[in-house]
Amino acid sequence: MSPISFGSKFDVDRAASTAMTAAAGAVSSALRAGKRVPAFELPDTEGNAVSLDQALGAGPVVLNFLRGAWCAFGEESLAQLASTYENIVSAGASAFAIAPPGRISQSGGSVPIPELADRDMKVARAFGLAFELPVELRPRYLELGYVPPKTRKSDSFLVPIPATYLVDQEGVIVLAHIDADYRHHLDSEALLAALKALQARTAARKRAGTGPTGKWRLGRDL
Repeated sequence: MSPISFGSKFDVDRAASTAMTAAAGAVSSALRAGKRVPAFELPDTEGNAVSLDQALGAGPVVLNFLRGAWCAFGEESLAQLASTYENIVSAGASAFAIAPPGRISQSGGSVPIPELADRDMKVARAFGLAFELPVELRPRYLELGYVPPKTRKSDSFLVPIPATYLVDQEGVIVLAHIDADYRHHLDSEALLAALKALQARTAARKRAGTGPTGKWRLGRDL
């Protein structure tokens, strides 16, 4: 199949539709609410190692998987989460943006949320947040600055699926927003409401002395 030309709005819409169709299959198998997340350690923009287990030791964690700085929608998603970052921290949680190969956010140091480099997309793949980009779209993605990760398959061209997770201190997903349409982001108010609900259930569990069980666990997909 020949590459899409992107010479008109029709071509752009067609390309978006093609990418979303390809991503839809992967979305169905991505990690959802109620699942335990895999442990990982990734470098931040300063090269410092950040461990998910260590972060969870201090409180709940919000993970925002990005398409990357090459994508305007990825930058928009990062900016939206960054605008909520202070509220997340005030609620006793931490948050991290996880970016695929390529340059870091164009916003640079102006964005308060720590950005982690998932250079080989190992973490994204562990969460089920990757799909093979159709051949006809690959030239355009390369033009935009996307750098596909190296894999054992020479013809592989993996692209991340954007997603936002709220993970409790036990490492279990209590809120998941995953959408094949990369133009859709999790509403900030919905994230903060879920975090508030998690806090309330955690407090109730402690008062009841139930310990780390699933009795009070919130779990939903958006």
